[in-house]
Order: sequence, then C-alpha cells, then structure tokens
Amino acid sequence: MYLRSIKLKTNKATVCGLIAVITLFLLTACATTGGGGSGLSLLEAIEEAADKIAEDLSGKSRVAVVAFESHSDNLSDYIMEELIGALFDRKIEVADRQNLDYVFKELNLQMSGDVSDENAVSIGKFLAAEMVITGQLRDLGSTYRLMTTAVRVETATRASVPRLSVRRDRAMAQMIAALSKQQTTVRTAKYGVSADATPQTAGTFLDRGIMFASRGDYEMAIADFDEAIRIDPNMSAAYILRGRALFASVSMVTNVGANFSGVDVISTGGEITAEQGRVYDRAIADFTTAIRLDPNYAHTYLERGGAYTDKGDFDRAIADYNQAIGLDPNLDVAYCNRGNAYYNKNDYDRAIADYTSAIRLDPNYATAYRNRGNAYYFKKDYDRAIADYEAALRINPNNAEAKLGLKNARQARGR
Repeated sequence: MYLRSIKLKTNKATVCGLIAVITLFLLTACATTGGGGSGLSLLEAIEEAADKIAEDLSGKSRVAVVAFESHSDNLSDYIMEELIGALFDRKIEVADRQNLDYVFKELNLQMSGDVSDENAVSIGKFLAAEMVITGQLRDLGSTYRLMTTAVRVETATRASVPRLSVRRDRAMAQMIAALSKQQTTVRTAKYGVSADATPQTAGTFLDRGIMFASRGDYEMAIADFDEAIRIDPNMSAAYILRGRALFASVSMVTNVGANFSGVDVISTGGEITAEQGRVYDRAIADFTTAIRLDPNYAHTYLERGGAYTDKGDFDRAIADYNQAIGLDPNLDVAYCNRGNAYYNKNDYDRAIADYTSAIRLDPNYATAYRNRGNAYYFKKDYDRAIADYEAALRINPNNAEAKLGLKNARQARGR
C-alpha cells in the first residue's frame, strides 16, 4: 500500500500521458462489455463521497485533502485530484495540495503511513481547514472498497462518510494498468494557487503565502499572510504562518538557531541587532495572537518557544515548551527544543532528560542524539557523548555537527 506523497515536478510528456489514461478510462467506462461486478464506478463513488462530505459542511467551507492509500502512487494521485475537483464543484475551498510537503515537514510529520486523527487536526489547524480528508481504495478481490475519512478540526471528531463498493470491471482494470505504466507521478496545479493569479479569499492568500514561504521568499509570504489576516482577522493559521515567516527571515540572517517547529538546532544566543529584535517581537506577537484565538494548539507554543529561545529568553521558551508538552505529551520536538533551552542555560542534566524523552518517542531522532551528545560532552562524559554521536550518524551519516562532535569527544577521551 502506498500513501500518496506530493511530487511537484511535471512535464509535458507526463501530462499528456495522464490525459491519455483518463481518456482511455472514460472511453472504456462507456463501452465496457463483459467483466462486471456490483457497485459504482470509481468516479461515481468519488462523487458520492464528495456529496456526503459537503453535507457535513456549513456555508463557505475550507477543507484539506491530505492523503489517499491505494496500490500505486499514480492511482492515489488520480483519486485525490478527482475528489478535490468534485469538492470544488460543490463550492468548497480545498487547501492547495502543492503545499503538503512543506506542511508535513514543518509539523515534523511523515508523508507515509496512516494520518492519525490527531495529526489530521494539527494539519487542519495549520492550513485553516474546517475538515481534513484522507482515504483508502482497498482491493477486496471481487470488488474494491472506497473508504474516506473526514475529521472535523474544531471538535477533533469524524464526520460520517460511507464506505462504497467500486466495480471490479474491465474499465477499472484498464485504468489501473495504464496508470501503473506512468513513469512519473503527475501533479498539476489545476486546483491550486500560482504566483501570477491574485487570490480571492483568505484561504487562497494563505495557500499562496505558504507556497512563497516554501521557496524561501519570506517577503512575499508575509504580504500574502497580511492579506489573509485583513480578510479574516480571526484566522489563527495566518498569524502562525506570518510569525514563522518573520522568524525565519531573521534566523536566515543571524544564524542564531531557528528552533521553530520541526527544526531544532541548538541556539547559541548570538547577538542580534535592534531591528532584528523588533522582527522577533513581531513574530512573538503573532504567535501570541494565534494562541489567544486557539489556546489548545500545541504547535503555536512550540513556535513561540523557538522565537524566545533565539532571543535568548530561555525561561519564557521553557514555559512555552511546557505548555506544548501539556497539550501534546507525544510531541517529541517539544522535548528536544526544551532540552535546547536547558542546554543554553547550562542545565545539562535537564537537557539530557528531555533529549532522552524525545528519543523514547522517536528512536530515529538524529538531532536529539546529537544534542544529547553535546550535553554529555560538556559534562565530560565522553563515552556517552561518543555513543550518541555515533547513533546520530547511523541515522543521518551527513550530520556535520555530529561528525565534529564525535571527533572532538574521541580526542578529549584520549587525553
């Protein structure tokens, strides 16, 4: 089973190939003889699922379609795009799927495997979506089963979406075979934003701002988040993302840390200019507004804690990480980042305890091993430091700081 991860590169040949696949499917769906089975066609099932999702939404709604499992990436991509199109036809705004790589990375989530309801809520809050949709197409032998999950973000509950039987006929077989032959998974921007087209809603300004932020164009991203906030002053996601963009723009210049969200290097507490300090304060103000609008979102405390850490205000950072952990005790990056704050206060024992908690939650957390190695190094416990640097390098052989730490710890032990 594959969960569709987002591919942004496309070319004329793959687009033409997809057009041929869809054309073949439509032709065979109309002219199929022999091979049957009960149930709906795949497109009929997608339309019915879209109808049910639309029934559970009120007014001008915004949703995010984030993952779909099937036996191939191309089939998953096709189903997701058709579902998005069906929702657009029902006047439902769908968060731009081109941004999902960025969102998953920034939330420190994996683009493979099931998306839990808890993660779906976190994704939905980050994208200002009312509902987050995932699904599966399962091969049951005599038929297929289309199962769609829709999680309401505000209440963290599931909407009722039916499980639908899909015919296992010649048209379906030919479509799957044709899709399987595609060499490159196709991702078009048919329903997404672009740099050239002016967004019309707060949600689409948010989407384009995320697109710019993912490219490192923070000035353009901030301008779009400004517009999203102007249209909808209560959109907490826009404040979070504008704060992140402000924070990132300073961190790129100062190199003092960038502790926000999934990026969890140790801050050096480096000198910042008065202007840079003002930008940090603006970012902190945005995170504070987002917390006022939604006090139960752990990632916002994580973001503000990172800004406080890089400003050198470690006590406030620790308080925010405490809040994040209280809301989500399984948020491994919060332990790692709180460990960084303790590390910067020279409280190595508490830092080590937090890095150990992060590793317990994620045994493949290379950064936590590396940072714990640093703490052991400064405690002159070189054997443990070496073991942690080696563990970090087994997970990520290109970790330059772990390589340097390992070299220094071995030299120090040899004295």
